[in-house]
Order: sequence, then C-alpha cells, then structure tokens
Amino acid sequence: MIDSDQIEITSTAAREARQRKLSADADGLLAAVKQDKTLKTTQVPKILELCAEAYVGGQRVNLGLGGKPMSSTAYETLQGQWDKAAGFASGDGAFTNFHSFEPQDKAKAGKGNVGDTLDTRGVQGNLLVKIAGRTFNMHIDIAE
Repeated sequence: MIDSDQIEITSTAAREARQRKLSADADGLLAAVKQDKTLKTTQVPKILELCAEAYVGGQRVNLGLGGKPMSSTAYETLQGQWDKAAGFASGDGAFTNFHSFEPQDKAKAGKGNVGDTLDTRGVQGNLLVKIAGRTFNMHIDIAE
C-alpha cells in the first residue's frame, strides 16, 4: 500500500513538473498557433495539443491522429502548415525541432504491423516535434 502510494505521489509530481515546464513555454507556441489566422482552423493546433497532453501525461511518444485517412494533397498542405508553426518556435521554448516526412507505405517497407497487435499500417506520413527535449511522432494515415 505504501509503495503504491509513493508511486502515485511520484507520478503526480512528475506530471505537475511537466505541466509547469509546458506552461512556462517562452514562445507561447500553443497560444500563437491557436491565434494565427491561417493555422487556427487547421489540424496543427489539435496535433500539438495531443502531443502536449501525451508529454504532460507521460504517455507514449508515438501517436496517431485518427479519423479518416487524408489525401496525399491534404497531407502536403499539412506539412506546409507544420513548417509555418515551426516558425513560432525560437529554439528556447518548450516546442522545438519540427520535422515532417513524406508518406511511406509501411507495409511495403516491412513496417506494416502495429506493435504486437493484428493491426496493420498502410501509407503513413509523420510529423515530429520535440517538447522539452522529448521527441513526439504523430502518425498520419494517408489514403492511396
């Protein structure tokens, strides 16, 4: 009982410390992206929020956007928007190192399985961002 209480206290303290780090973001990147007239209605704020929630919660770093697969054209547009969001990051803030990768057919590359599950992956793009030094990867399913 005492051990499980200590684990919960430690976990809570770690989550609170990560939230403080995110709240003290020198760039105010999340707010800036949500207020930018060309980004606020895109998937970019949602993706950054999902990554931030995973960071604070100490969850996994490989995330999936979910929903219907997007067209390759829509993903290309999203890559440009991701690059624009990167412009709000000075390098001194919580969010750094924005990257995106061209869609890849994961099954053809021998990376079709999702962990130890029966789920399989098809064509996927990836958007990466570091939050307080930890890299988060948002997988985006692409319709062929």
